[in-house]
Amino acid sequence: MFIKTYFHLLGLIAVLGVFSCKSQDTILKNSDELNKTFSMCPDDGKCSYNSFPNTAVKFHIDEFGMGYIEYLKKKSTLLKFEYQRDTLPNTADGHYIERVYIELPPAPKSFILKDNALQQVNLLFERLCYCKGETGIYQINTGTLSLTPLDDGRFHLKLHFKTSEVPQILTEIDEIITLDQSNNAASDG
Repeated sequence: MFIKTYFHLLGLIAVLGVFSCKSQDTILKNSDELNKTFSMCPDDGKCSYNSFPNTAVKFHIDEFGMGYIEYLKKKSTLLKFEYQRDTLPNTADGHYIERVYIELPPAPKSFILKDNALQQVNLLFERLCYCKGETGIYQINTGTLSLTPLDDGRFHLKLHFKTSEVPQILTEIDEIITLDQSNNAASDG
């Protein structure tokens, strides 16, 4: 009797967990595939991008000198580009991930940002791996980011960047994206 009740309770918790979360990764669309991949991906892994409407990030440095981000509700759209290298079989701690965060203002217009001006869009680079002393989140202050409006609500986003803090694989993003303005317009941020 106890075991049967235990499994019913466990099943109920699993069902609640599945239906209690809702993703907001619906605002940006790659011209080829919705929120899945971006074209400048290294051959040895998978790349994706997501967007988070009405979301911003604030960069902090902790007491140990390590960077971290805080997510905030704001009238902006946070883009997250991610590269995840294929893990070698039979390798413990073999994961390797790089992420680039870009915070776009509501109804973005054409712009070009260079070097320290990249912090106007909170451009951040994150490296996650078992690489002692070479992981974390870093502000990017070297590079160029341009956003150019096209037709039908599409934008050409082009980024070239580098960081001196850690080695990196991603150095360039060049994508056509579509921004759904209705989600940002409804925000109170």
